[in-house]
Amino acid sequence: MNRRSRAYYDRQRRRAWERDKGRCIVCGRTAESVHHRQGRSGPDPHRDANLLTVCGDGVRGCHGEIHAQPSASYAYGRMVPRLGIRTPEATPVLTRSGWVLLDNNGGSTATTPMKETA
Repeated sequence: MNRRSRAYYDRQRRRAWERDKGRCIVCGRTAESVHHRQGRSGPDPHRDANLLTVCGDGVRGCHGEIHAQPSASYAYGRMVPRLGIRTPEATPVLTRSGWVLLDNNGGSTATTPMKETA
């Protein structure tokens, strides 16, 4: 990651940290890492709606559970498929406070779960 990209990523991580008040969105413990809902490939992977603050590091804690339980993570909006029409901005996520839609301005709006279509 070049210096310019790293500075942008660090800035976006801080914005996610502020939005989530430094707490894990799943359990409420102190957040230790930032999870990319749709992975890091594709255009602007570090946008606000794609980032969640979580405890753990991808192997342990809630971050580890997100990766270890992909079916549940997709159902709860904590992961968003890379292929298809769903985007992080349009996919509700279940947080410790309930279902929300994340925007790219550092905010969130209460919502209801997304209905799965066949």
